[in-house]
Amino acid sequence: MTRGSAESRGPNYQVRALDRALDILDSFSLNAPELSLSKIAERVDLPLSTVKRLVSALEDRGYLEYSEETELYRIGVRAFEVGSIYIQSTSVEAEAHPTLEWLARGCQQTANLGILNRGEVVHIAVVPPDRPIRYFATVGEREQAYYTGLGKVLLSEYTDEQLAEYAAQTTFEQRTRRTITSLDMLRIQLREVEKQGYAMDDEESVVGLRCIAAPIRDAKGQIVAAVSISGPSLEFDEQLLPRYVDSVKNAGLEISRRLGYSIRPEDSDPASWSAEPATTTLEQMDKP
Repeated sequence: MTRGSAESRGPNYQVRALDRALDILDSFSLNAPELSLSKIAERVDLPLSTVKRLVSALEDRGYLEYSEETELYRIGVRAFEVGSIYIQSTSVEAEAHPTLEWLARGCQQTANLGILNRGEVVHIAVVPPDRPIRYFATVGEREQAYYTGLGKVLLSEYTDEQLAEYAAQTTFEQRTRRTITSLDMLRIQLREVEKQGYAMDDEESVVGLRCIAAPIRDAKGQIVAAVSISGPSLEFDEQLLPRYVDSVKNAGLEISRRLGYSIRPEDSDPASWSAEPATTTLEQMDKP
């Protein structure tokens, strides 16, 4: 298909051809990284002759490659280059903000974004809910990692050597009767965090405050930040806790996806989010 012939058929044809080419690129995934022409045609529901022309154009531009060894097509280097531009020009804060707003609005709790710096959690973004009774945090605020939900998530993939080094530089202060006070206790909790995919601060930093946190991963799958909600412990009851956990984990996945992380089949599906608030607040409890 030449440039002239495409233009002679009008703008609608060009848009339709582009849409179909993008459908072809979307047909590839981590579960199906290589596809035959017939399989691509089946997935995009187009005639084989049409798919052949579009695939040829994508191959010419480097967005698809043909493997002589497997006789299958796969995503090409140019697609990686374009994706890299997005990833390298993306900041965690900028990509997380819409999701933090969603989280604060939906759960009616304070949404937080944190990173690890010199063994401490640094709040790099905070979005409060629209209600008078709420947890107050400020951007730039530092907290010890061992007693916070954000911190435990950020420490959860540390090796034994890294944890030992962290513990050697940390004084385990008992802030409440629930606070972790030793490296052994921390190790036990971090194993649980890694297993379940989220962490809790169950009144460990402040009496009356609870927090749920989940990891944010980059394109390499490494934890680079954490997202959480924090609020009055009475509102994190048995009825609402599972919904809060799902909301926070999905928020972490959505921010991760925007940073280039590929969602795995075992991960939750951000498309299952609910826009409805998942909470009963103290203000609502007080109403007759």
